[in-house]
Parts: sequence; structure tokens; C-alpha cells
Amino acid sequence: MTTQVIERQLIRSAHLGPRENFEQWKAAVSSLFAVTCPHDDARDFRADLASYNLGCFLIAESSASAQHFQRSEEHVAAAGVDHLLIQLYLAGECRYDADGGHAVGTAGDIVCFDLSRPMSARSTDLDTVSLILPRSAVRLAPPVIDGLHGARVDGASSLGVLVGEHLKTLVRIAPRLADPEIRMAAEATFAVVSSGFSKPLATERPHLTDTGLQAIQIFIERNLADASLSTESIMRDFALSRSALYRLFEPIGGIAEYIRERRLKLAFLKLASVSPGKGAVAKLAFGTGFSSEVAFSRAFQRRFGMSPSEAIRNTRAGTRLKATRGASNDNWMQDWLDNLSPSP
Repeated sequence: MTTQVIERQLIRSAHLGPRENFEQWKAAVSSLFAVTCPHDDARDFRADLASYNLGCFLIAESSASAQHFQRSEEHVAAAGVDHLLIQLYLAGECRYDADGGHAVGTAGDIVCFDLSRPMSARSTDLDTVSLILPRSAVRLAPPVIDGLHGARVDGASSLGVLVGEHLKTLVRIAPRLADPEIRMAAEATFAVVSSGFSKPLATERPHLTDTGLQAIQIFIERNLADASLSTESIMRDFALSRSALYRLFEPIGGIAEYIRERRLKLAFLKLASVSPGKGAVAKLAFGTGFSSEVAFSRAFQRRFGMSPSEAIRNTRAGTRLKATRGASNDNWMQDWLDNLSPSP
């Protein structure tokens, strides 16, 4: 068996004053959230964190005082990662808003947050096990995965118990896993998480699991960068009438709006890869399937409240977290996120 040293980062409140403890915690989670204390008061703050990097997933156990979490559009672009955060609440309560979907997670519940999308939350004192895994590791269709943001598995359900017990076991054994075991643990984890979220999603949002709709959404996802992708091309390739296609997409806002939103999301995630300067906006527009730079700029401005050129400048000039937080040893979470892969 290959011996492997698992990367780990620890924060221990017993060795720190409250304010120093808060600053360490704030820095550790800054690639995930901007955090504040209620009433901006860190005098009694306490947080303990044990986090492990297994290469194909990150797993952590934490216990922290009440706080507010925020992941804005700018934060999403700055971090530039496309992973899922799965949180098991061991104790306490978290009230969250995931793209306008308000819900509450309590002890035992498991909640999924899409790190390519904004969210905010307010927690009481909270104990959690947190798993971060690449989007491609989830064994569900891409459009179904897109519906996971804010999805909750009831901790009292059979699936909730199964997923929760798996996560608690995983964080306990993570420090001593070796190379072959990591691959097996990853396979088991990806399967358990996928199964755990498939049933509640099908119950709460059945339109996302319609097989005909899924097939078209997968086709769209694979062809987003192709400017010829259109309502007409989908009708032709799937032998559907216009009215039948429109009926399929009506519950999720319409076919044209769906394609536009997917392309805009792709463009937003590509901001950090585009160099500012002449032609940058056109490159981003045509690289994400828009046939017109002007149409792309208008749609981007409406969706994100800034022009594409502003967004590119902001991302390149200083919002990318790993470029602004100093030495690499202070930047461990962003480094872990950047190098996360579904295969160890």
C-alpha cells in the first residue's frame, strides 16, 4: 500500500484569542464565503476547524460561533471554481438564501451549495461536516446538478441518515487514508451523495428530472459554445414541434432564456481566463456561443449589473482571491480548490 501524507489545515480556538481566532477562520474560508459576526462583534468568537485535502475531494469538520456568510457574484468570479459544497449540520441551525430560494437546515440535514452561484446564510452556533467535490464527480445529469443549489436532504429520512453517517465516517478516517483507499473512498462518496440528492430533487422539482427535458439540456450543455445552437436546431435534432419544445421548457422559464442563462454563466466562469484589452469581450462572447458582441454585452450587463469589460478588468486586476491574499501558505484553501480533480 502506498504511503501518502494527507494535506491538512487546523484551527484550534484553545490556542487563540477570540479576535485572532476570527481572523484565522475568516482567512481560511475566504475562498468560499465572506463572513461577519452578528453585530460585527468578535469578542466572544470561537471556531475550530480540521480540513483535509484528498485531491479528488476536500473534507472538513468545524465548530464555530454564530455568523453571517455571503458569496456574491463578485466572489464567485474571484474564486473561479465550479465545485459543489455539501454540508452536514451536526448541531445548530443555518438559514440560507440560494439564488432566492430560502430554506433552513437543522441538525442532521444535508444541504448542497453550488460554488458557481451566489448565496447567503445566517447561522447560530454551528457544527458541520463539509464536503467539496468537483461538479463532474456527481453522477447526475448536468441540468439536475444545476438544480442542486440550496437542495436539502432531510436528516431524519433514510437517505439523510445514509449520507450523514457516510460523511461523519469519511471525515473521521480521512487523515489516515492511503492512495488506493482514497480512490475507493471517492467512488463511494460520489455515489452516496448522488443517490442522496436525486430523490428529494425529483420530489421537490420534478420538471428537472423529466427524461425528455434532461436529454435536451445535456445536448445544450455540450453545444453551448456553438453559435448555431438555437431553438430551430434543437427542434430539428430532436424532431420536436415548436409548441412541444416550448411546453417542455415552460416550467423553467423558456427555451431561449435557458440557453442565454447557461451561456452567461459559462462566460462568467471564464472571466479569469480572458486577458483584458482589445478584443477581450468579443473573445468571451464568441467563445460562449453568442453570435454578436453587442447582444452579449447587453445580456451580460442586465444579468450581472456590469459590462463584460468591467467584469474582466475587476477579475484580472484584483478580485481573484489567490492573487491578493499574499503568500501561498496563507492561500491554502484557494490552492486546494484550484487543483481539485474528480480523479486522485
